[in-house]
Amino acid sequence: MLCLTCHRVRPAASRADYTTERASLIVRQGLCACGAPPGPRAFPDGRRPPVRKGARTEINR
Repeated sequence: MLCLTCHRVRPAASRADYTTERASLIVRQGLCACGAPPGPRAFPDGRRPPVRKGARTEINR
């Protein structure tokens, strides 16, 4: 839940991740503003989206 760079609370991946515990941590420690790209979004059942062959990624841009 905490950013390894600034030690603040990372933005949540989904609305369900915004809990009262996360809110109180944000009040105490602040919200991360490092600008790290979020991880791949998951489908509602938890699966990751498929990656197309030859798709451009952050690494090969």
